[in-house]
Amino acid sequence: MESQLEMVALLLMWLVSLVSGQGAKTFDWHAAYDYPSSTPFPDSMKCWTCVDGADDNYNCNRWAPDVWCPEGTRYCHTVHHMNEVGQSIKVWKKCAAVDECSGSNVGCSNTDIPGVKKCVSCCEGHICNYDVPTNETNAVFERQTASSASYLRSTELLLVTAALFIVLRIL
Repeated sequence: MESQLEMVALLLMWLVSLVSGQGAKTFDWHAAYDYPSSTPFPDSMKCWTCVDGADDNYNCNRWAPDVWCPEGTRYCHTVHHMNEVGQSIKVWKKCAAVDECSGSNVGCSNTDIPGVKKCVSCCEGHICNYDVPTNETNAVFERQTASSASYLRSTELLLVTAALFIVLRIL
C-alpha cells in the first residue's frame, strides 16, 4: 500500500510539472514580468522600448521605461541595424499596430549605408521582444493564435484525465 501511495505521489508531481509547463526546456524567465493585478485597459501589454535607439540590445532593454503600450497596439516592433559581422550598430524597440508589422515591413535588407544590414521583427504578447532579429529566421512577424492556445489546453486536459484515471485504478 505504501509503495502505491509513493507511486501516486510521483505521478501527481509529474502531472503538475507537465501541466504547469515549468520543465527545464520550457521555462521562460519573462514570466517573472507577469501582469500586475490592475492594467490600464483590457488586453493591455508592455514591450521593451527604446524609441530613440540604443547602441545594442543590452542597453536598449536595460534602460527601457516600464510603461504600458497605448490602446490599439498589440505588437512589439524591433529594428536592428548591424554591421557585416553581425555586431549591433543601433536598436529601436516600440509598441506597434498591425500595419507596422505586416507584409514587407518585417525581414532583413541592406540599408543605404554600405555594410549595414537592417532586420525588423514583430511579436504579439507581453514583453515578447527581449531579443533582436539577426537574420531571416528570426526577423519575422510572430503571432499567438487562439487555435494553438486551445490545442494546448485540450492536451493538458487529456493528460489530467489520463492521470486521474491511472490514479483511481491504482487506488
